[in-house]
Amino acid sequence: MKKIYRYLGYLLIISAFFRLIPILTGFFYKENIWNFIISAVVSFVLGIVLVLIFRKRKEFEVISIKYGFILVGISFIVIPFVGAISFLPFFNYNFLDAFFESVSGFTTTGLSLFPTLHELPKSLLIWRAETQWLGGIGIVMFFLFFASYFGRKAQFKVEESEKIKSRTQNTMALYQSQGFGEKLEGGFNRTLIDMMIIYIGYTLFGIILFFISGMNLFESVSLTFASISTGGFAISDTLSLNNTQLIILSILMIIGAISFITHNKLLKHKFKDFFLSYEKNVLVIFILIISLIGLFFVHDIKIAVFETISAITTTGFSITRIHLLPQIFILLIFVGMIIGGSSSSTSGGIKISRIYTLFRAIPWYIKKRISPQRAVIPLRIYKQNINEEQVMSIGIYLFVYILFLFVGTIIFMLFGYSFLDSSFQITSALGTVGLSTIELYLIPWILKLLLIFAMIFGRLEIFPLLIVLKEFFGKGKK
Repeated sequence: MKKIYRYLGYLLIISAFFRLIPILTGFFYKENIWNFIISAVVSFVLGIVLVLIFRKRKEFEVISIKYGFILVGISFIVIPFVGAISFLPFFNYNFLDAFFESVSGFTTTGLSLFPTLHELPKSLLIWRAETQWLGGIGIVMFFLFFASYFGRKAQFKVEESEKIKSRTQNTMALYQSQGFGEKLEGGFNRTLIDMMIIYIGYTLFGIILFFISGMNLFESVSLTFASISTGGFAISDTLSLNNTQLIILSILMIIGAISFITHNKLLKHKFKDFFLSYEKNVLVIFILIISLIGLFFVHDIKIAVFETISAITTTGFSITRIHLLPQIFILLIFVGMIIGGSSSSTSGGIKISRIYTLFRAIPWYIKKRISPQRAVIPLRIYKQNINEEQVMSIGIYLFVYILFLFVGTIIFMLFGYSFLDSSFQITSALGTVGLSTIELYLIPWILKLLLIFAMIFGRLEIFPLLIVLKEFFGKGKK
């Protein structure tokens, strides 16, 4: 465990510098910024302490995929924990509520305990949005990018191939531990650079479009941060946008829910591969199908389409009160939240690729069962062979996901909430969606803890957090 604490220190140091945006915003609007300064100092000092205490003792230190999972799991607990300092004054120094809000931001969920956003300072509103932007691609990715960018020249000067190999293995382990199954074209350095180009490029694209549509710079930045990350933190109690701005917001949500691998095809001018990408196309088809079905129950195309996009992309923006919608449409939104967006994207949920693979595996398994034992029956999905271990892994993931939904729903119902409200709320937290049918600031503290766990569980796609728990509690048993 000691070898990952230094990396956690680096993440805290990097996280500290991102407080500059709310600090500068507070300066501009003449707001109190001491909460951000204190938070930045704590993050920076704690990071320095961890780096110095656990500084490198071995020449070649390799991080396995297991420790990559543990680092990512711990970072989504520690970084929101420190980030909660910025929220403390606005929750009357109730740390649980502040931690809830911080976790909701960094996990790109968008659930909020603020009864109203009307009196919150703009510096805090943009910090909420920025936490989602950081959480969308993952703070670990920023660390890998900076380490890769500043370490390239030094790496070429090193003659020992073992050192280069260890760095590559570390990068690969941390990359995969964040849910990115495959790298983009080129080496890992190229992958990290391309991902940052895509993410920052679309962010600038969204800011410019919103600004042109009539928003001021603050609104443009905040909404882009929250939409491209599929986060969903709003900057006002009601999402009052004109039709042009709603279209821009919808496009950004869909962009955030599309895989970085697919976006990279555009970056490399492989337009045919981009348009034929099956996962992107299945995402669009799901949006169209659920929107069309929803029109039979919600006779407003704007509400039907926007709420569907927000649910499937797991963003969580809403232009209406969810609990007032017909229950059959709420059920459709519920299904969309479970499905989620693409793998290797900023969205949550089970992910379309997993759902689609299981659908395709049903006829494959039937054919396999009725065929001779020696027969080789391949499962091919868009020119790729899917082996039995991958299908089993998806099945286990789906089982654990549904099990958590079931247990969480029961716990909510024990506190007097209806089945629909209970299941909807757990699904929203676990899918990192952010839509809600109840007033969250009124729920008991135990349910707030449950939702915090669900948000982290969902953002890490279950297994990293399970590995962290096993590492800590497993050692105790030994």
